Amino acid sequence: MDKLKNFIDTNRDAFEEDEMLPEGHLERFEQKLPKPRKNRVTLYSLSAFAIAASIALLLLFRLPGGTDMSDPALRSAAQTCDSQEEIEELRLYYNMQMNDVLAQMKKLYKQDRTPGAEELLQESKRILTDNYMFEETVLPTLPCSNDGLFAMTQHYNNSLEGLTLMLKQMRQVTDKEK
Repeated sequence: MDKLKNFIDTNRDAFEEDEMLPEGHLERFEQKLPKPRKNRVTLYSLSAFAIAASIALLLLFRLPGGTDMSDPALRSAAQTCDSQEEIEELRLYYNMQMNDVLAQMKKLYKQDRTPGAEELLQESKRILTDNYMFEETVLPTLPCSNDGLFAMTQHYNNSLEGLTLMLKQMRQVTDKEK
């Protein structure tokens, strides 16, 4: 370390000269840098997790011993049960939470437009699409009981956790760019 300090001290004029780099130096330097890798592994694993949870719920209620809502009488009884109001409030609560997270992600993306943030935003929209499909296909078949509420809570909680994780990653990506 002393040799380096001595060298700098003896050649101070060389270090203090304001030499301009040749024209196009930065462009050539950027071309030599490796292209930034997109963290697709994380994105794919999160979306795979959300899809797997949706499929698991679907299979759970389609297997023997699950609920068979093909009979219209059972379906109408499930829709008019005592827990229907609680189910609707729970669905509304989780949808509001997920929309809040998505709004924060859109705001971050619009502010910085970092490369990795766009993919995270796309994956979050896929999770919302999966939730819409859950509400249209699986939710009507769930039993109107505590078991149905539990399954619904598990699905929405997993989706919300995935979106929250993506928001955290988006914040990290935008912070790295700054």
